[in-house]
Amino acid sequence: MNFDYTLQIENIDYGFVKGDGKIVFIKVGLGGSCSGYENKYLTMAQGLRTKYSCSVIVASNPNDGKDHFEADKQAIEQYVLENGIHSPRLFFFGHSNGSIKGLALTEVGVAFEKMILVNMPLMINFHKTKAYLAAIPKTEIIAVYGELDPSFRYVPFLSGKFQNLNVLKIPKANHNFAGMRTEFIDLSELLFET
Repeated sequence: MNFDYTLQIENIDYGFVKGDGKIVFIKVGLGGSCSGYENKYLTMAQGLRTKYSCSVIVASNPNDGKDHFEADKQAIEQYVLENGIHSPRLFFFGHSNGSIKGLALTEVGVAFEKMILVNMPLMINFHKTKAYLAAIPKTEIIAVYGELDPSFRYVPFLSGKFQNLNVLKIPKANHNFAGMRTEFIDLSELLFET
C-alpha cells in the first residue's frame, strides 16, 4: 500500500490518493510525516477513497517554526487543476497542531465544507483559535477530544460557543490515541456522515 504519488512543496511532503471531486485534506500533527506512525494516515487515505471514492491529500507538518499555508493551498489547487476538477468539494481532517493549521488555512481562501479537528490544542493562543472558528460560521466543525488529552479540561470553553461546532468526547483516548489506531482512523469517516 502506498500513495498514488507524492510531491514536495517548500519542505512539506504531500501524499496523494486519487479519487473524485470530493477532496479530503489531512494535516498531521507537528513533526509528523504524511504516512504517519504505523502508516495511519496512509491507511486513512486509502480507506476514505475505498469507502467514499474521494481524493485525499495528506500533508506533513515539519517542526520548523514556519507557517505553510500557501504551500498547502498550492497543493490543493495544483491537484484540482491537474485532475480537471471543476467544482471541488473540500473537507479537512487535522490532528493536534495540524487542526490549528487547517483553521488558519481558511484565512488564505480555502473553504472547507466540513472539518474534523482532533485534540486541537486549546491552551496555546486560545484567542486565535476562537477567532478562526468565528470567521467560518458556515463550515460544519466537529472537535474531537480524548478524555486523557491535555486540552480536554478546556473543552467547556468551546462547547456551545459556536453554532457550527459540535464536540465529540472519546473515553480513554490520550493525545495520540495510543493503542487506539483503528478508532483514530475511523474518525475520518465523520466527514461524510450526516
